[in-house]
Amino acid sequence: MTRWLVLGGAVAAGGLPGLLMGGPMGALIGAALGASMGIVADLVDVRPVVALSVVAGTVTGAFIGASIARVLCLPASCPGVELAAGVLTGVGALVGVGMIAALATRSFDEYNEALANNRPPPMTGCGPENDCGE
Repeated sequence: MTRWLVLGGAVAAGGLPGLLMGGPMGALIGAALGASMGIVADLVDVRPVVALSVVAGTVTGAFIGASIARVLCLPASCPGVELAAGVLTGVGALVGVGMIAALATRSFDEYNEALANNRPPPMTGCGPENDCGE
């Protein structure tokens, strides 16, 4: 069930910006790219919520980068620059969103693991006694 959730979400996350940027052909290309990201996420057993967040963040980053390049090129068209900007911002979003999702997921895992073992959850900052070293 989760395999289809990830794949369907990835196809939608890729197809919608593709449709907005390039019409039906853009939607087809975006859906294919989203599907490939969804398949890779499923193969490496990435959690569905993390996989969909990363795919949506990557596609959104690519869409924003390409849109900004398109606006800067107006009134003419510069598809090469739009493609390059989309790819670069997409890769940047992939790394950024992926890192945040991985850190947040790990933090929740550590918290739940501590609670399951009857230990106090990990704390940051001053600690449970509010001892800030003063």
